[in-house]
Amino acid sequence: MVRRFAIINSVIALFVCFIACGDDLKKLDDPEPHGHTVPTEVFSAINIVMNKWQEGYENEDVETYMGVFWSQGFRYVGDMGTEGDKTDDLEFDDIREEQDAATRVFNQFQDITMVLSTPPEIYLDMNLTRAEVRNHYRIQGSVPVGESFQNEYTGWFAEGDNMFIFEKRDDEWRIVEWYDEAYNVQEIQIENDELLPIIWSTLKQTR
Repeated sequence: MVRRFAIINSVIALFVCFIACGDDLKKLDDPEPHGHTVPTEVFSAINIVMNKWQEGYENEDVETYMGVFWSQGFRYVGDMGTEGDKTDDLEFDDIREEQDAATRVFNQFQDITMVLSTPPEIYLDMNLTRAEVRNHYRIQGSVPVGESFQNEYTGWFAEGDNMFIFEKRDDEWRIVEWYDEAYNVQEIQIENDELLPIIWSTLKQTR
């Protein structure tokens, strides 16, 4: 099982892409966006948070994972893979719902692996206290041995774009808003073409 996921990860890594953002915020990897030099320590601080976010999720560590969010003012919006259709969006502003959701995922799946586009697209406001951070993600996990989904799938795969709003409070950066723009099956197929059948056939194999 571990070997199969390692193979998938190697293939996935070849397809990671960068995400474009708007022009109203300053891009950190541009040395002089809008005529201003952006401090590299901000870029580093945000990347540390993103690494903890990924580490907490992959290690199924609720404490580490939840430590990257501000509880006050938190907001999550997931489009459920239907861009442009707001009727089925999942939205909440209680940080406890995010903790409950993460706990359910960690209890249901094992061997969670995530691949993120790097570096993330980061844009700062003029006060250097609020940032828009975008990346592309691919994530997969497996159910415990002996269990399966419908159609005998023993694994789970998802792909999409994240847009995080970071805020700096008391010299610390954390995520305060998260917009999850998931891909539907057709979009994943278009994005990956030959990759998707490999993923599905691998995830369907019983262990």
